[in-house]
Parts: sequence; C-alpha cells; structure tokens
Amino acid sequence: MKELEKISAQLIRDLCSCRDCRDEISGQRMRSVMDLSPELLVLDVAATSSGFRFTLNDKHEVELQRDTIEEILEGFSDINWRSEASKVLWDRDHAPRTVFHWSDIQEDSHDLYQLLDQLLVYGFALVENLPVRDRAVIDLIHRFGYERVTNYGDIFDVRVENNPNNLAFTNLAIAPHTDNPYRDPVPTIQALHCLESSVTGGNSGLVDGFRAAHLLREENPDAFDILSNSLFNFEYRNPTTYLSASAPIIKVDVTGEIIEVRWNDRSMQAPISEIQVDIVYDALRSFAILVNDARNCHTFKLNTGDCVIFDNTRTLHARTAFDSGGKRHLQGAYADLDSAISKHAILEEMLEA
Repeated sequence: MKELEKISAQLIRDLCSCRDCRDEISGQRMRSVMDLSPELLVLDVAATSSGFRFTLNDKHEVELQRDTIEEILEGFSDINWRSEASKVLWDRDHAPRTVFHWSDIQEDSHDLYQLLDQLLVYGFALVENLPVRDRAVIDLIHRFGYERVTNYGDIFDVRVENNPNNLAFTNLAIAPHTDNPYRDPVPTIQALHCLESSVTGGNSGLVDGFRAAHLLREENPDAFDILSNSLFNFEYRNPTTYLSASAPIIKVDVTGEIIEVRWNDRSMQAPISEIQVDIVYDALRSFAILVNDARNCHTFKLNTGDCVIFDNTRTLHARTAFDSGGKRHLQGAYADLDSAISKHAILEEMLEA
C-alpha cells in the first residue's frame, strides 16, 4: 500500500473509466483536464479482487486494475513504433529473408500479422504471387489500410519513358533514397509491385536508414548533430507541379531517438546554412558514404508477381541499371504507417484472444 502513495491523485482521477468520466463506446474523456483539481487528495485505498479502489476528496471513487497500477509504478509507456527503440537494425548480412505469400495474407491471420510486424520492426517485407494485373498493389494496401493519393495519382507506373520527368523512369541506376522528401508529411509506406521483368540488371536494393544514422551518431557525432539539427530543402518541379519542403536529414524525438530519415540526392537542394557550408557538406558526405556502402544494402531481384512494401521514413530503396533490350514495369502506391500500426494492434489482440 505504501507504493500507492506515490501515484498522483490527479492521475488516478484521470484514469477513472466510469460512465461519468469516459464514454462507454469510444472510451473518450467526458471531462476536461480543467476539471482535474490540483487540490485532489486520496482519502482511502481499498483492495478489490482485481485491483484497488481509491476514494478521493471530491467524493469520487476510482477503481484501477492491478496491471494498470504496475504500469504506473514502473513508468511503463506504450511502444512508439516510429522510434529506433522499437526497431531491429540490420545490414546486408542480417536483413530478414522471410517471404510472405499473397494467398496467406488475404484474411486476417497470423501471416498478415507477421508481415505487418516485420514491416514495423525491420522496415520492409516482401510478398510473392500478388496477381499480375493492374492495381493489384492497391489490394495489398487494403489488407491493412488505404492508399495515399498524390500528384502521381493513387498508383504510379515505374518504367522507361521517352521524356521522363524523373530519373526513376529511365534505365539508369538509382542510388539509395527515400521517396517524396519534398512533401510534408512524406508518404510513410511505399509498395512496389513487379508486373514485368525481362531485363538484365534492374536489381532492387534496400538500406536501413536508421542503422546508417545510428552508425553516423557513433562514428561522427558532429555530423549527426548537423544533419539532425539543420533544415535541408527538397524540391520537385514539373510543368504542373511545384513541391517544396524543409526538414532535417535525420529527425529525432525529444529523447534523442531517431524517428525519421529523409534522404534523396536527386531532389535535395544546395545547402544554405548558418553553419560553415563546407562542414555541412562533410556531414552530408559522411552519411552518403554509409547509405551507399554495399555492406549495408540488401540486394534482390523483384520477379514478376513480387511486391516489396517498406517504411519510407526509414528504409531507403535503390536499383541497379538495366539494359534497354527488355521490359521492366513496376506499379507503386503509397500508404500510411498509422493504418499498419492500427491493423497490427487489432490483429495482436485477436490472436492473443
């Protein structure tokens, strides 16, 4: 009982789940934080079969479960799926090799849960045997959420074009990058579905951007500080669209944990900074060396029917050059991490039950 004295009376009152305090259906508060008096006191504590009943000096009684009490006393907080603390960092030799089958994830199942878990923990997952037809990539996204529409539409085709307005629509090699850094917010999930591949080359590559940032912080903390505390400008232009955003290359939260990497050499503008520009270039070069190191890149071939889905705020994607004699056609779409996190949580509760 002595331990319970450490718990704030205001917190106890705020955790009350009775019908006067919380909506029975949504669980939303029925009271404002302004209703929490700083003069609240706990007058009495009584053990119940499942926890404790607190009597407060506003004559309200609050019942809390034992696991809730334990979480409060241990300082427990829900996992932040955007933070490096919830991730497993990997390089070329430690990237997961699990392949998921479309037929196994069409229902709410353990396989769909495992796919989402790998996406959230490792930053990517590979699905095979997705039907080779137009817009099948949207069917995959609908297993956990909704497509995000951009100026490219709800889907976009990645293939060689005669007058490309993006280097992705050529047969040139593309260095590791995140998509759409010129947006705020950036699309947080990307899926690329292979509809046709009869070329030599054109291999796909993935790099763990969080690991690259983690290594930079260990090896060159000054460069890490510059890339996480300076704004860099990204732009995209075509005859009908102008997009621009400013953000750090490496975004951290208030605890210093890495939560986002935004890296794209093609759309990053020349740095203009109060810091000496040559020092900024040194920091950029240090990070570029890490993300382009072959030892950090998981390389594989996307065959017809394969679809790779990845966290666009963490996982950089790349491709090797390919010959112009055959055809390579990928169809892509964007989605949001929050929907994947939500579906993951719902499936976890269902499977535990």
